[in-house]
Amino acid sequence: MSQVNKRLVAAAVALLALSIFSYWNSVSRAERFERGQKFLPNLNPDEIARVEIVQAGEQVTLSRQGDIYVVEESHDYRARNEGVNRLVRSLLDIELAKEVGASESLAAELGIDPPGEDTVEVALGNAAGNDMVRLRVGNRFEGGSGNYVRRLDGEENPIFLTDATVLIDSTADQFLQKEIVDVSGSDVVRIDGPDFTFSTGDEDGAVMALERVPAGKQEKTSEVGRVKNFLSRLRFSEVFLADAEEVADLLFTDEFRYELEDGSGYLVSVAAREDDRYFRIGGYHTVQQVEIERDTPDEELQEKADILNRAEEMQEFNDYHGSWVYKLDSFTGEKLDLRHADLIEDVGGDEES
Repeated sequence: MSQVNKRLVAAAVALLALSIFSYWNSVSRAERFERGQKFLPNLNPDEIARVEIVQAGEQVTLSRQGDIYVVEESHDYRARNEGVNRLVRSLLDIELAKEVGASESLAAELGIDPPGEDTVEVALGNAAGNDMVRLRVGNRFEGGSGNYVRRLDGEENPIFLTDATVLIDSTADQFLQKEIVDVSGSDVVRIDGPDFTFSTGDEDGAVMALERVPAGKQEKTSEVGRVKNFLSRLRFSEVFLADAEEVADLLFTDEFRYELEDGSGYLVSVAAREDDRYFRIGGYHTVQQVEIERDTPDEELQEKADILNRAEEMQEFNDYHGSWVYKLDSFTGEKLDLRHADLIEDVGGDEES
């Protein structure tokens, strides 16, 4: 073999040895634990289509329908996007402080397997119905922050201590989209209650006032404010399908009609059962028809387009909320018990006796 060939062979052998060493070193480094590394470094949140959370035998299931998630345990009622996003961020943000072991006795001691009362198990699935990630968050670290965590997908996964406490919502109630509408009292121009009316009269820009206030009486500011602002951040405490057995016997006898500046409005029907208040809500628009002619000015065209868009919003609102009956918390429910006599007081601030 010539001297040149010998040199070529030696160079090839050296390159092969260097390649093998580089591969071994990269694998070794990838498997080596490093403080601060992410627990779920390869999780793609855009692929998540289903979330199952289990704690103390109770499960909440979130499934994606188009652009939103629903809560299966609440008859597929809408979930708060913020709640789902917070859950995913909490998982993505988990950083590890150290690896603590993998034995069965250690898993039991740290609330991993079997799970303890405070252990939370989370499973994330894709649109094909396959598990992406399954993990458990076990006991908190005594004397400091952090939880013990372990992935359940795969084989022989170690238990880690996180560098910060992991907080995961684990009940259906925490994920429900409880806010139904949020209408400022300043946007309301008329309210028709069971025995009272607030209106602005015929004067443009007038302040909405209670009708039929007797001489020597005045509006009771605190109670009037409660009525006017009823639709501000209106939330429910419980939700039921409209034909559910739990609400089948309710009689919705009282109505509150709120008309807004843009001609739309909401009709709230109320039922009482002992100290509890339930309601159904629907939207409407006072403009039934919009006419557009060839020479209609651009500004007027925009106004009419806004009307049509709002009417469409009301129809979508009814299509969804018409299927549900809502229960109010006691403080909000008390607002629906107010009547004309509760809304006035003697001039000077003394309540009507």
